[in-house]
Amino acid sequence: KMKIKLDLFYYYSFVVILFLIFIVGGGIQYFLGVPNTVYTLIILSIIYLLIFFNLLSTRKLLISKVILTCIIYLFFILISSFLNKTEPLKVILYSIFALIPLGVYYLYSILENRHISIKPLMNSFFRILALIQLPIILIQKYGYDLLIKFNNSNQNISDYDAMFGSFFIKADHSLGFFLLIYIISIIFKIRRKEIKQIPWFLLLYLTVTIFIMESNLTKLMLILVFLYYLFLWIYRKIKLLGIGIMLLISFITFNLALKDPAINGEVQSFKKKYTPEQSFIAFEKGYAKRPQIVITYVSKTPIKWFGDGPYDYYNIFTGKFKQTLNFSQLIWTYNDLGIFGLLTVILLAFFLIKSLSLDPESKKLFFLVILMYLFMTTVFSDLAMTLSLLLIRNNKIESLDIRES
Repeated sequence: KMKIKLDLFYYYSFVVILFLIFIVGGGIQYFLGVPNTVYTLIILSIIYLLIFFNLLSTRKLLISKVILTCIIYLFFILISSFLNKTEPLKVILYSIFALIPLGVYYLYSILENRHISIKPLMNSFFRILALIQLPIILIQKYGYDLLIKFNNSNQNISDYDAMFGSFFIKADHSLGFFLLIYIISIIFKIRRKEIKQIPWFLLLYLTVTIFIMESNLTKLMLILVFLYYLFLWIYRKIKLLGIGIMLLISFITFNLALKDPAINGEVQSFKKKYTPEQSFIAFEKGYAKRPQIVITYVSKTPIKWFGDGPYDYYNIFTGKFKQTLNFSQLIWTYNDLGIFGLLTVILLAFFLIKSLSLDPESKKLFFLVILMYLFMTTVFSDLAMTLSLLLIRNNKIESLDIRES
């Protein structure tokens, strides 16, 4: 009976966490003015309290490659802060980048080890969550002039940033990532023959939602996902010769397109803009794009082994960037923690994908998707993005639904 009560406690605690992150989080931040960092820390505290209770009840510490990599991540944060004499509060807040993936993964492992079935809950909850995003972002899009009057957050929200659905403020990448993961989960179910008929309407509905919102990265990743699985389907149908013919046609088409003055002009402009010299100028003047930042780091600056210290790239206390407004998990980590921190983040992404127990083809695609998001935003400081990964986790054990016990 005690075990059942504990299992119920963990089950409904997980429900509350989902509700706080995906349903009311953005509203609490927007209308009540609770800062993103504070709200994230509150939820993270709940997660670690649950982990602490589990340690007390089981007296067992769970160990895995993901958990160990998160600990190594924390270690490099401490090393960089020590070498650069970073303020303790900055170090504590920066630790969120490692503590969020660690906490979410550990909590899910607890549920799995306790044989608590959350699959029915996840299926129902995330399906409803995916369906309600379109009407919400339409209200945010066309009701912007009215809604902005009720903005009590400390953030300036333009009409471009207003379509974050029920997610956290300005979390359009997070919302897009969730919708993309949901579509991928449907594709996985189709490939595993868990559903008999392809839900065309649902796929179209989610695709429309993605193309209405402002996350261009998600639009690009969605096209990539569809093309990838179309490629696999064609490969199985027409084999290697057909693929060779398609690649040849694509090569010829691309070269013919370059003969068009407008297209060729865009290509040449792109090449000129992303030279080491032009990238360095943009970097120095503070308007460099993410690829230009990478080019500058590679070609114009010495290697950063342990970085310049936590929150050097972005000062969390002043809200100002050191060099340019464009940032991402990979760029931010390299500047702050150096090459060792950067490799740790990539390794963490790899082990997280590996833990999902996907087929080899899907694993490669999804690792590429994660790397792209890491290059465009800060994935590991976002609770919604890390929890969205649970959508496609393929459980290796049969779980018991404790509500039926």
